[in-house]
Amino acid sequence: MIAVESYAPIERSSSVAEQVAKRLLEMVRTKALKPGDQLPPERELATYMQVSRPSLREALRGLQILGVLKMRQGGGIYVTGLEASDLLGPLQFLITLDSQNLGALYESRRMIDGSIARMATGLITDAQLAKLHKLVEAQVHLTNDSLGFRLADTEFHETIAAATGNTFLVTISHSLYVLGMEYRRIAAETPNVLERSLAEHRVIVAALEARDAAAAEAAMQAHLLSVHRSTLEVMQAKGEF
Repeated sequence: MIAVESYAPIERSSSVAEQVAKRLLEMVRTKALKPGDQLPPERELATYMQVSRPSLREALRGLQILGVLKMRQGGGIYVTGLEASDLLGPLQFLITLDSQNLGALYESRRMIDGSIARMATGLITDAQLAKLHKLVEAQVHLTNDSLGFRLADTEFHETIAAATGNTFLVTISHSLYVLGMEYRRIAAETPNVLERSLAEHRVIVAALEARDAAAAEAAMQAHLLSVHRSTLEVMQAKGEF
């Protein structure tokens, strides 16, 4: 449990709930609160911070919506794992509102992951190339197993991003991937979609192995454009957009 003094009374310069949320977010940022930590009971926390319980509840609800906090079965509020899947809920909801948002997501992926593929050509190791080959070969046997294919797909893209050695690019790439995951799950169940992705993965790996930066970038962008189109077609067919 975090020391009581960490939850010092807050200033009243703006909305009380906003100030409570900012204080808790700062504690997460500075690692005073870590993933999995439990907050004090509501009554105690309100007393420590000298705020009303309604104001505290408003702040806690907001942080739960953001994916920073979660209520566990049996009671108690905890800091989430702070993984991309925890924190991207509001953006995932935004994507469901309009097909143009899905287009913007894949446009972002083409820009980011295309640049990652270009950068990776000069940095990727033989071990990482061998891993990509192994993943592609595994996917050959997973075209009838959409879940298994997606797991290998996640590792495929993460391996390429990791080759850059840039943790920010890795995080951004993974976050964008997670945002489109639910739609891709549905599209992956459509005939021939996974076979197409497999063929595109082979082209990407060949370009990386040839150390051809322009070809790697083009192959990644072509792959993500194909993914966007197949996903959009399926969602429109299902009346989602």
